[in-house]
Amino acid sequence: MQSNNIYYYVNSVDVLLDLDPAVTTRNRVVYQRTIKLYKGVDNTLQFKFKNSDQKPVNITGWDVNFNIISDVDAVSILSKIATGVDLVKGIVTVTLTELDLIDLEREHYNYTLSVTDPLTGVTKPVYVDDNYDARGELLILSGSYPTFVPSIEVGLPSPNSGSIITTAIHAESPSRQTSVNHTVQFNFDNFTGDIAVQTTLDSLPPNGNTSGNVSLSWATLTTLPFTTQNTPDYYNFDGVFTAVRFEITPAAGEVKSILYRP
Repeated sequence: MQSNNIYYYVNSVDVLLDLDPAVTTRNRVVYQRTIKLYKGVDNTLQFKFKNSDQKPVNITGWDVNFNIISDVDAVSILSKIATGVDLVKGIVTVTLTELDLIDLEREHYNYTLSVTDPLTGVTKPVYVDDNYDARGELLILSGSYPTFVPSIEVGLPSPNSGSIITTAIHAESPSRQTSVNHTVQFNFDNFTGDIAVQTTLDSLPPNGNTSGNVSLSWATLTTLPFTTQNTPDYYNFDGVFTAVRFEITPAAGEVKSILYRP
């Protein structure tokens, strides 16, 4: 039997908040480890506030703010208010959801924390080490978990009137070995007419432009009828194709947009 060990533990970071000038330094934090966040899942960070003597700091009543900072232009990308776990012992958590990280394209960022006394409104810095560095290093990593991939917006000719054929969209997906399902969503404006779903097994030109190209052989998979349709509608179909397109024959109204997911 093949045995593998996996580990589940709290992503905990010690930070320094020295509010008592009488405390002398006995232990020094030489460096702070880099925090790693992973796209595709929710990430919870735990922060423990300690003083220069490495003792817990009571932060009861203090607001704790966590910020992700761009390491390029030094602007705040994301801010979160920490949730108290044990404020007497100086323990708080910050949860960064999958959606919080979805638009963060770069890998390297910085993070900062600050505390604000709600009675005085005074905001004080929090340090990641004994060298009074307020910025810690942060890595946002992708590829470890499935991440959201936006649908493809199918190009509609302009003006959108009369019988039209949309641009061809590559239908091949890296997941095609395990799934042959396709989903398309139509958005309408009082539309009456038909939409034909057309597919091909022929190879598209490198740029996908099929304008004036009659060498492709298209087959109509199905024709969907609509009457005075205003609400969005969707259609699922199965099959292994190289490309799909849609032929719209309106009698009234128009198709506002088409979203496709291979």
